[in-house]
Amino acid sequence: MTPRHDGALDEEAASAFLLDLAKALHLAYQPSLLVEARVRRAAKAWGLDVEVFTLQSLAMTEVVSPRSTHVSFERLPFDPHWNLGRAAALLRLAEAIPEGRVRLPEARAELDRILTTHAPYPEWLVFVAYGVYGAAVAARVGGVWWEMLVAFCVGVIVGGIHFGMLNSHRVDLQKGFLAAFLGTLVAFGFSFLLPPFNIVRALYGGVVLLVPATVVTLGSLELAMESVEAGLPRLMYGLLRFLMLGVGIAAAGTLWEFAWPLPPHFEAHALPPLLTFFLMAVGGVALAVCMSGRPRDVAWIVGGVLLAYETQAVAKLLLGDRGSPMVAAFVLGVAGLLYGRGRDRMPMTVIMPGMLQLTPGFIGTEAIVALLGAGAEDARLFNVLLVALQLVLGLVFATVVVPPRDFVDRGSPVPPSAGRA
Repeated sequence: MTPRHDGALDEEAASAFLLDLAKALHLAYQPSLLVEARVRRAAKAWGLDVEVFTLQSLAMTEVVSPRSTHVSFERLPFDPHWNLGRAAALLRLAEAIPEGRVRLPEARAELDRILTTHAPYPEWLVFVAYGVYGAAVAARVGGVWWEMLVAFCVGVIVGGIHFGMLNSHRVDLQKGFLAAFLGTLVAFGFSFLLPPFNIVRALYGGVVLLVPATVVTLGSLELAMESVEAGLPRLMYGLLRFLMLGVGIAAAGTLWEFAWPLPPHFEAHALPPLLTFFLMAVGGVALAVCMSGRPRDVAWIVGGVLLAYETQAVAKLLLGDRGSPMVAAFVLGVAGLLYGRGRDRMPMTVIMPGMLQLTPGFIGTEAIVALLGAGAEDARLFNVLLVALQLVLGLVFATVVVPPRDFVDRGSPVPPSAGRA
């Protein structure tokens, strides 16, 4: 039954709003099929049919009514900054429309307010959080205090470039190259000031937030939900971004060799497991700041980090390095999808912080530095692809066990009171 309307609906305004809503949800790191499901429910509440199509850099809507058809599309930046607070507000808005709690004018005003809201934390605090999280990651991959110090300094520099240049979304690849290039030179420079330390662990900790974990996660989820046309471009872009990270590291190493030899490889002794666990919890709090998370999200972000860290550690003991990434990704995916079943919750709040602990960036960093003659001899870029494939399979199996909430609820009717536009 077509919902009733208390007044005439401005179809052009509704079409423009639905495109903007699809674009905003897409930029908030929602998988494409979930974006389409939410926008369709909003349109249905106003008596409209809509087809939504989103890719890594494109959003398109076709709004159909008995009187006319409106087709709109817009190109999108590749990789905006995480903002969990904004994403949660967008989910509340997308759910309020089918429930009849907002009409079109109020929905437009709320969407504009959400999109113009500034990040909840000052820039300097985000830069420091990049450094704190980088230091925690350096400890996670086997570094100790000197590696953590270098990773902190490199992380602050990376944060200044990656977060401080948000107005330039369309040069994301260039930002990744520049941050990796400068971060590598800074890490090499510390070899003159500090006792011997493991350059690979320190460098990876500092640049870890440049690793395209979110893009890989989203692409994997989209493939799992049979949205191949959206998932493949995301995964290809993630690979390209990782390659740009590698080019930045390699370019810095080549430039360094014109003046000095590369720092020798030094194997650090890892910190005690309990201390590393505590440092990862501190890093999870810092990651919540980097992701512009709400206070209520902090515990879940830290939980995602620790769940992935501990699951992979246990899986390594049982299965070794070959199968542990898939098992850890599966457990993390199930936990995140269960969390996302609640109202005003996103699976990515748990999954994405955890995936940052599982992504093959450290293996890739070892391989890149090994090409310069300063890393582990057994590092192979092919291992990066193997780990990435295991992560994809783990998330695919997780969506089979726990289907996303939007697909469980997609047959639920729109309340009759929702038709007021």
